[in-house]
Amino acid sequence: MEQPFDLALSAATPTPRGRAVLCVWAALPGLIGAPFMFWQGFGWGCVFCALWALLVFAVWVRACSFVASLDSRTLTLYLGVAFPVERVIPRRSITSALIFRTPLLRLADACVLVIFTPGMWALLPGIPLDAAGAFSAALLAREDAQ
Repeated sequence: MEQPFDLALSAATPTPRGRAVLCVWAALPGLIGAPFMFWQGFGWGCVFCALWALLVFAVWVRACSFVASLDSRTLTLYLGVAFPVERVIPRRSITSALIFRTPLLRLADACVLVIFTPGMWALLPGIPLDAAGAFSAALLAREDAQ
């Protein structure tokens, strides 16, 4: 028997291993581009690597600040450190949800939950698989009583 989703315990944050996967994804284009910058000159390569390391650090900091919270009427996304952003999505406007996993995310026991609404979509990256399943089930459940 399936347990009901508890709205009181409905906050999801990326796991540390999920954040590490996000940083690996952010670092890969820099690793591919770095040899071409070193080909232009050693100084250019060092500057490129330093800037890309700052970009990966910014991805890690932003992933640390991400929280998704679900209540009876809305899904609220909190993100950002220097400029915090709060995005409120009404649950009635959510049309579908997709749980996306790669082999690297499987090793990290995490997933990416993609939520679709008319006119936008939101990514919830690096959250645990059980939290993503509970979120998607709760978001797509329709209340017939109202």
